[in-house]
Amino acid sequence: MTSLKRPFAVLGATALLSLGLTACGGYPTDASAKDFCGSVQDVFDATIAVEGEEPTKKEWEKIQKAYEDLGETGTPKNIGEDEREGFEVVVDAITDLDYDEAKKSFGDEDGEDGIPGVSKDDDKKADKFFEYLTTECSDELGGE
Repeated sequence: MTSLKRPFAVLGATALLSLGLTACGGYPTDASAKDFCGSVQDVFDATIAVEGEEPTKKEWEKIQKAYEDLGETGTPKNIGEDEREGFEVVVDAITDLDYDEAKKSFGDEDGEDGIPGVSKDDDKKADKFFEYLTTECSDELGGE
């Protein structure tokens, strides 16, 4: 499983899914759950649209755009501090990673399963964000 798809593997238990950088807090914190989960669905759609084992440059740009839009949407007020920090880590990491650097991480050739360019501590926060998604957006993402 590629490290870019790993975040959506967390969601895989509830659906057929397969997918310091801490921001200065510039993302909105008052998104409605509907808008937030809609943006998460757009990220998921862009990720599963990858036709091969690894995204092409054009597919990568679509993934980045979906994450950029997620950042512009922001998070609901009810998100916890660690989950919010994880959101910021994920959005920043994916939107800032150019294709050539991202390609180095496709396929987990180094045996790592983290988000490229993210510390282990920030990767743990990202995991908390993805866990939050399984509850907050379970209906939209085909969960129970």
